[in-house]
Amino acid sequence: MTTDVRPEVDQEAVGEAMEKVMGDFAAAIGVTTVLLGISSGAWKAMAAAGPVTPSELADRMGTVEPYTREWLAAQAAAGYVEYDANTGTFTLPGAVAAVLTDDATTALFSAFGEGMAVMGADLARFRDRFATGQGFGWHERSPEHWEAMAGISDASVIPFLPAWLAAMDGGDALLAAGGKVADVGCGYGGMATALARLYPGATVYGFDYHDASIARSRSTATDAGVGDRVHAEVATAKDYPGTAYDLITFVDSLHDLGDPVGALVHAREALSPEGSVLLIEPAAGDSLEDNLTPVGRLWYSVSTTVCTPNGVAQEGHPLGTVAGEVKLRETAAAAGFARVTRLDVEAPMNLLLQLRP
Repeated sequence: MTTDVRPEVDQEAVGEAMEKVMGDFAAAIGVTTVLLGISSGAWKAMAAAGPVTPSELADRMGTVEPYTREWLAAQAAAGYVEYDANTGTFTLPGAVAAVLTDDATTALFSAFGEGMAVMGADLARFRDRFATGQGFGWHERSPEHWEAMAGISDASVIPFLPAWLAAMDGGDALLAAGGKVADVGCGYGGMATALARLYPGATVYGFDYHDASIARSRSTATDAGVGDRVHAEVATAKDYPGTAYDLITFVDSLHDLGDPVGALVHAREALSPEGSVLLIEPAAGDSLEDNLTPVGRLWYSVSTTVCTPNGVAQEGHPLGTVAGEVKLRETAAAAGFARVTRLDVEAPMNLLLQLRP
């Protein structure tokens, strides 16, 4: 007969674990209040005000004191604002103001916030897939998910695109001369449209296996006035048509694919003699221990709930969102790329690799 002998648990450690879990729940709902501060102008109102009472902030914003009272208390508990109990005032520190009043940064935060809300909405449908090992493809997600992911991509990539392309060895010159570009996994077409606007002589092709995304990509280009030079077609990363591309881009898409090596093989075969592949991937370290950080946690969580399920729904060998430079270089080498260069550019959320045969 065996007995179930369980080790005695340190109750203080149990309390700390409970506090940590509750802290995560608090942070999750706390994001909504940070976003309310962005959309309502509360952060900018505080940045210009110095110490304020809830009533004073309400007057500055044109809202009501009960809202600002509770909102300010939440931000003080989070450590974003400083509370003076003697005067009943709240102050926004300069460093926090620099982050939460910068338009480019807050646009990215807002896009991530929308994406997180949608991930939660899709969780009920994904839960069984996770437990049974089934994939959950992009086409199975909600339209709100597609919209939110497009917003994140546009906010994190397009503002930096001119500098990134200029840093490529020869890539910028080819496009300026009227090059041919393919964007693989183009989604809603933000990247393809941005490329066409940056290079008036270039022709851009967007490819995605998802027909709804292709339809939106076409309308994105048309609305921007470049529909005559942006051609969006339904195709996978291993069978899209065309050759002699001067640039092929993968914008946060390679790690979602079930066969990333096969996708890069097809890209290499479709390049012009002087062409390049530009990989835009999340910035990450090369080992698990390097990524045990708040940002690493963000990317691993996104990988678990969004990116990896899409790859599993395909051939089933995705890289995962937190691939890192070494793994990406190994993948490129396996696909036959002999020259891999990391671009030394400002890229807050990404690392960029230029691949050439």
